Amino acid sequence: MVTIWPLRSQTSNLRWKTITPQSDTLIIDSLTIYQNSFKVFCGDALLDDSAYYFDGNTRKFYSKTDCSDSLQLRYRVFSIDFQKPYQTIDTSMIYQNKGEVADFFYSYEEKPLNFFSDGGIKKSGSISRGISFGNSQDLSVNSTLNLQLSGEISNNMNILATVTDDNLPIQPDGNTNQIQEFDQVFIQLYGKEYKIIAGDFWLKKPTGYFMNYNKRAQGLYGQYSWGDEKNKWTAQGAGALSKGKFARNEIQGMEGSQGPYRLKGNENEPFIMVLSGTEKVYLDGKLLERGQEYDYVINYNSAEIIFTPRNQITKDVRIVVEFQYTDQNYARSLFQASINYESKKFDFWLNMYSEQDAKNQSLQQKLSTKDKLLLSKIGDTLELARTQSIDSVGFLDNQVTYKLMDSLGIDSVLVYSVSPDSAFYRATFTNVGVGNGNYIFDRFTAVGRVYKWVAPIGGVPQGDFEPSRLIVTPKKNAMISAGMNYRFNEKWKMMTEMSTSNNDINTFSRLNSEDNRAFGNKTTIDGLFHLRNDTTSKWLVSTGLDFEFRTKYFKEIERYRGVEFDRDWNVRNMQYQGQEVLAHVSGGIKHKDFGGVELKAQNYTLGEDYQGNRAQVLGDWSRKGFNASLDGSYLSANADGENTYLRHKSKISQEFGKIKIGFEDDHELNQFELGDTLLRTNSYQWYDWKVFLANADTLQNKFTVFYRERYDWKSDSTRLKSAAKGRSVGADYNWVTNETSTLTTLVSYRTLEIKDEQLIDQQPENTFLGRIDYRLNLWKNALTASTFYEVGSGLELKREFLYIEVNAGQGVYTWIDYNNDGVKDLNEFEVAQYQDQAKYIRVFTPSDEYVRTYSNEFNQTLFWRPERIWKSKGKVLKLLSRFSNQARFRVNRKMANQSVRTYNPLDRNIEDSSLISFNSTIRNTVFFNRTNPIFAADYTYSETGSKTLLASGFDARDIRFNALNFRWNLWRKFTINLEAEEGLKSSRADYTSGRDFSIQYHKVQPELVFQPSTTFRLSLNARYEEKRNDAEFGGESAFIGDVGLGLKWNQIEKGSLNAEVKIVSINYTGPQNSALAYEMLESLKPGRNYTWNVNYQRNLSKNLQISLQYNGRQSEESKTIHSGGVEVRAFF
Repeated sequence: MVTIWPLRSQTSNLRWKTITPQSDTLIIDSLTIYQNSFKVFCGDALLDDSAYYFDGNTRKFYSKTDCSDSLQLRYRVFSIDFQKPYQTIDTSMIYQNKGEVADFFYSYEEKPLNFFSDGGIKKSGSISRGISFGNSQDLSVNSTLNLQLSGEISNNMNILATVTDDNLPIQPDGNTNQIQEFDQVFIQLYGKEYKIIAGDFWLKKPTGYFMNYNKRAQGLYGQYSWGDEKNKWTAQGAGALSKGKFARNEIQGMEGSQGPYRLKGNENEPFIMVLSGTEKVYLDGKLLERGQEYDYVINYNSAEIIFTPRNQITKDVRIVVEFQYTDQNYARSLFQASINYESKKFDFWLNMYSEQDAKNQSLQQKLSTKDKLLLSKIGDTLELARTQSIDSVGFLDNQVTYKLMDSLGIDSVLVYSVSPDSAFYRATFTNVGVGNGNYIFDRFTAVGRVYKWVAPIGGVPQGDFEPSRLIVTPKKNAMISAGMNYRFNEKWKMMTEMSTSNNDINTFSRLNSEDNRAFGNKTTIDGLFHLRNDTTSKWLVSTGLDFEFRTKYFKEIERYRGVEFDRDWNVRNMQYQGQEVLAHVSGGIKHKDFGGVELKAQNYTLGEDYQGNRAQVLGDWSRKGFNASLDGSYLSANADGENTYLRHKSKISQEFGKIKIGFEDDHELNQFELGDTLLRTNSYQWYDWKVFLANADTLQNKFTVFYRERYDWKSDSTRLKSAAKGRSVGADYNWVTNETSTLTTLVSYRTLEIKDEQLIDQQPENTFLGRIDYRLNLWKNALTASTFYEVGSGLELKREFLYIEVNAGQGVYTWIDYNNDGVKDLNEFEVAQYQDQAKYIRVFTPSDEYVRTYSNEFNQTLFWRPERIWKSKGKVLKLLSRFSNQARFRVNRKMANQSVRTYNPLDRNIEDSSLISFNSTIRNTVFFNRTNPIFAADYTYSETGSKTLLASGFDARDIRFNALNFRWNLWRKFTINLEAEEGLKSSRADYTSGRDFSIQYHKVQPELVFQPSTTFRLSLNARYEEKRNDAEFGGESAFIGDVGLGLKWNQIEKGSLNAEVKIVSINYTGPQNSALAYEMLESLKPGRNYTWNVNYQRNLSKNLQISLQYNGRQSEESKTIHSGGVEVRAFF
């Protein structure tokens, strides 16, 4: 059964379908489906892609899951079927010359293939090479390549390619459901039976049970299929460099904190970069969806996850994140191969996977001969792989360096130094815990963190850092699996798979290699038949037998069992070892239309440490608006004592017309007995129930109102006592049927009451979350508006930043040695005013310190374009149609305290001591005669403000201005432009000195333009500006006047020339060697200054272009600065 859900718009490419779970292969749609948009839900739960098979091109789908509910498919389609040929001209009409003579005909001559011709290949992009030079900078060379190809090369051979030489060290934003993969570089050749990829590609889970992975790789991939629908073979293989390493983080939620939650690597690396699109986030075992409108957003570059108000994070939620992250310790290769055979009764597969570090090709981690010798001796005892991190590198002015000294009779103490004759050493410091190290953090500098030695007391270390590092060992993980499916008949089927793993956690050492290899087997027998011999009967009986065996040390590539398998059996974080046996038998009865019940009996044995028996009941029923579901289990286990684990989760609801009333509850009782009368402290019980009121599922506009309570009991070592109680109330509403507006709202409030502070380490907490998203579109788009408002609570990271030197012109900042000591201090970097000065970039580095915050975010846009409806109306309305308005208001505030002001988005007091983080932009522009060619004017009011929490303090900036602009075409060739502006620029910084100021400014800028044709433009411009710093910060003032002459020449398809020269006169009162002076003088000097620039661009041919650039400036008592560049660009 397949059901298509109704859509609001007939032009939408979003599709919803409901199907009954079955193992048969289905063709989902008649159009090609966008692969990354395909999502499958079992009821309300999003399924992992390993639970089904789907191919976007062929639209083939079949389910591998035991979902007891209907499956809901959500996806987007392209407007055509890519499997069909398309043509705009009938090829039979092409005239073939047979030698006759005709008065007139169109002749066609087939030409040999030219790969870069304009035939079936669509191409775009360019390649460029350039150099930059000047008398105040070194010569630098830059190059770029960007090429895209797509189309048909020949019959049954197509190409799709993206080639670039940009090596971007960042990942895309993770705040949307679909990710723009800007770092994918590949060439793909494909046809009906095959596909070959060279470059970046994804490796997905193959057919089978044990082998599971979702890898991003860079190398060569091939796939080939042959046979027919009755007997089909598919083979694939890959050899590549792995772009990431798999990691799994289990995180306990924090009461009232939506995040961010920091992810860590397998070696406990605190600062990693997650590969985009590789993460899977689970909340209490439920797979979540990425996107601000869904469940969570992720910053791939800082490896931080923030949850949206759709899921309130409390102390009780269980967060599991599985992901791939970049690992630059070694070059990492992988090899994969598989072959599959499919027929009506029999399937077979053979899979091979191997991923290994190149031990002799270390990257960011340098290994000496001594280090390698150490690794060869420690075997699998990885905690012994620690070595000193002091490196003799010579003096470097762009890094933190130390000198070695003797202190208090202790040899070789590192002391921070900037002296070129002694600061020869660089060190990496590791936090080893309080009282375990001899160094402490001292201070920040513009090039990194500085550490200081502290003397031990009584032989006991007093610090928490050491100049040492834990060497990451090279590893190898490989697996081979082979299996088969056999369908005896329509009622019975069997699956069996054999697998062997080879996991070496230190390939430098041959010691302890006996634990590398292991073996596994999985066998299942399933039956499904009608209750009676009548095949039309809707009652089905199911039965199953499942057996899994793993020898000790079996190591999977990635998790293949359920995400909470270890919690289901109470073995999470336990160090049990031994061979594993997992067996279960199941039976159930189900009605095709209404639901059914299933019983399972399970046994799990883990060596001699653990043995558990578990009974589970699963049931669901749906009929005439009544819906019910149950998942209950009871576990009895022996492991360091008796353990019993009783749990159930149920949901029941009834529809009354358009209204649905329901009840949910969730209960767990987990007791670890110690003797006959004692309970271990990890014993607990909780009961969570919720009652809700909602509208029927068939309605498009949806609302839900709920009330929820949770009770917690903890062990006091003799019995379970009441520890905490939580209450929650909330509602959400989605209004989507109105053609002119849509509204989405969500709100929830939770209180946590602590019953016994001795049993639970938690403070009472009140948490409020809310979101409003409203969009309006009226009167033929004359008025468009959007409103987004969200409140919540979470954490704010204290950030550090450092400055890294790059080639001149490729940076953003310049260094000015204000105190002439040769040391790069934090307060000596300014935003470069000229390209030759831009020699540094600023990099924010995360710390491990967070501050609790309460936040609100508000976004408002308003566009008013009355000319769309009043332009042809009467005199008054026609006059009013000349006025239009564009307004934007965006603010993001995070406060340390919770109060009414916390939720006020209009509060912009940056100096408030409780304000932790702040970003705000307000801009409103009123236009008059916006598109009139004769006369136009506009008025703009703008405010931008920011406050950033740094590890050493705050950095705050604020800019406000009013601007009035006029444009008047006096005659056909002459135009007058006039701009007047007044405003305030202020800066506050408590992490350093010399950066506090408040500058009031006024300026006027007239311009006379002479443009006799579309190819030539000459302009005479001037500016007068007054700047005054507030008396509280020094009272400095500057008076700036400049006169300039500009020229623009442009000839279509040939080239263009832009040139400008200015004379700038500055009168300044105050010291010149300061950040304030740099801001007020705009990087120039008091007195008379000259600036000039010339840019020339010439098209040498249709696909070849050359660009020349020259800039210069000269100030009194300063040398003339010259800089320029040449670039040649070829277009494809």
